[in-house]
Amino acid sequence: MARILHDAERLRPLPDNVSRVLHMLDGQDATAAQLAAVIARDQALTAQVLRVANSAALGYGPSCANVKDAVMRLGFKRLRTVVLGLGASGALRKRLRGYLLGAGELWRHSLAAASGALWLAKTLSYPEVEEAYIAGLLHDIGKLLLDQHVQEDYRRIVEMVSERGLYLWQVEEDLFGIDHAGAGGLMAEKWHFPVPLVDAIRCHHAPSLARTQQALAAIVNVANAWTPADSFASAPFGGRPVHPEVFQILGLAQADLEELRRDMTDAVHSGMEVV
Repeated sequence: MARILHDAERLRPLPDNVSRVLHMLDGQDATAAQLAAVIARDQALTAQVLRVANSAALGYGPSCANVKDAVMRLGFKRLRTVVLGLGASGALRKRLRGYLLGAGELWRHSLAAASGALWLAKTLSYPEVEEAYIAGLLHDIGKLLLDQHVQEDYRRIVEMVSERGLYLWQVEEDLFGIDHAGAGGLMAEKWHFPVPLVDAIRCHHAPSLARTQQALAAIVNVANAWTPADSFASAPFGGRPVHPEVFQILGLAQADLEELRRDMTDAVHSGMEVV
């Protein structure tokens, strides 16, 4: 656990332009024009802000042609969520040897979970749909922090999952004192994410532990469980179940799940995406 906490303290900060925009938003004195001027200096930020502002998935109107209009359409709260997602998502494309994930595999899973979380948020009338998307996109960032440790204990992890019937995150907790969800929560705190987003990442395997917005953590739990399996989510590595707490938190009956799962899968396959 001490090694993992040390690794979390040594995390690289978010990219400069991302940090600058977030600092301006935290100050609460910035205007849309000032924010747009900083965003426009960064091609990736510009592209993503315009993309989200013009996303048909979010039900917005006519297309925004410039960054200032996009900032005004999104509003500062939603803009913060979009910028946070972009700033933290780049590392998800890397290869994770410990988790048996090739380059791009974690990114593809994260995109599918994000799209699923967006669809569920809209379907279940969760008010912050962009927040749900970003939480789905970043729910597994803790794997970046634990990958080396998982690689070192790979054989033992497989044995514990197969012999004791544990899920992967339970084995991580047992071996390292923290699972990848908890590690992701550390990373989100280090980057000063808002509390609901920190909790959605940290508690996506146990939604009732979220300090606020348990529904957000529950939505991510469901979206994660229903995305296509990767190597470490398949037998003999324990799978990704829907947590029993989800039914009460989201007001769902067991009978609702199969129809929801089918509809969400269709939406994800259709390319529903905002970031």
